[in-house]
Amino acid sequence: MFNKYQFLSVIKGELYESIENGTITEDCQIYDYVSEEIERECIYYSDCFDIVKDCGFVDWSVSDYEINGISSAAYAALTFNKFVVMPPVT
Repeated sequence: MFNKYQFLSVIKGELYESIENGTITEDCQIYDYVSEEIERECIYYSDCFDIVKDCGFVDWSVSDYEINGISSAAYAALTFNKFVVMPPVT
């Protein structure tokens, strides 16, 4: 079962670790990393239903993305929540 808090916590921890060890040095790398993790999470339809449900993503009109199926709905739901984890590179 998908848990958005656990997903965001893992990404946040990995981002801070990557920033600390110098793997990530620019803000654009953070965006790329988070986007790749979101895409990876939205591969399987069953996971996508869990993502949409756990994120409470029921109003698709608030999305900046065209939603044409469950995968794009899950991607939009996670993208809507991703700014919670994106720390600035300092």
